[in-house]
Amino acid sequence: MSDIFNLGLITTIIRISTPLAFAALGGLLTFKAGILNIAMDGFMLVAAFVAITIANLTGSLVWAVFAAVAGAMLLAFLFGYFNLKFRADIFIAGIAIGMLASGLTAVLLKGLLGEAGVFASNKIPSFPQIRIPFVESVPVLSQIVSGHTVLVYLAYLLTPVISFVIYRTKWGLRVRAVGENPDATASMGINVFRLKMQTVVLSGFFCGLGGAYLSLDYVSLFSRDMTSDRGLIALAAIFFAQGDQLRTVAVTLLFGAAQALSVRLQQSAGIAPQLLQVIPYVVTMIALIIVGVQVWSRRKRVAAFE
Repeated sequence: MSDIFNLGLITTIIRISTPLAFAALGGLLTFKAGILNIAMDGFMLVAAFVAITIANLTGSLVWAVFAAVAGAMLLAFLFGYFNLKFRADIFIAGIAIGMLASGLTAVLLKGLLGEAGVFASNKIPSFPQIRIPFVESVPVLSQIVSGHTVLVYLAYLLTPVISFVIYRTKWGLRVRAVGENPDATASMGINVFRLKMQTVVLSGFFCGLGGAYLSLDYVSLFSRDMTSDRGLIALAAIFFAQGDQLRTVAVTLLFGAAQALSVRLQQSAGIAPQLLQVIPYVVTMIALIIVGVQVWSRRKRVAAFE
């Protein structure tokens, strides 16, 4: 049992939760603007492919991350434009983006990289681990906090930044106003289309970082559909936390813990992997059920006073 529950598990949880945290931060912006962003998985998948391709061609992690973010933002712009400008159904547009990302990366994986399922290369550099000097001397804290890569730290440091932007800036106030009542916001002379498009493109930025982390840092390879519905899990975390920034990231850690535990149990307990692989999705479903019950109870209480 000690092989499963130890400090290494906490480190694994943090690493596994990082792409979920990136996607959740981007999804929070669109959530506050009243957009159900179900295309985040597609954004992350394209970013992961672009990142590994550019890193293989140039040997530069910086260029790879920039290219991944640009690719995800371009796809996000496409998603937002069709939904906001042409009034395409949000679910159809989201599913279309997901299918486009899956099919396009599969074709380019074979056409550009010459692989049908998985691509890895020794030309791809690794992110260096960052050691925090004043933490290194603390036994337990050093193993949890120190020794991660820049993208891991960035994911969690951006959480208070996003909270500040949403609740302490004029732009954030307008985004929340658009999400709560777009017609009233438009009557005040605010460009609703532009604000919503900005949140969608910014969600692409964060998903781009998450996708780059997946292929360059977490596993250092690309495989078909490697995001494994992380975008949808991040969206579930947003609903479970009811749009609160800190709680959303905390919930992504919960989902990361479920996935990390399933991996550890496969390695140590000898349980059938097919059973363990469903643990993160079961946790997600339970979270959504809890949210549904909470919303139903709240509506019932409100109806009782009307």
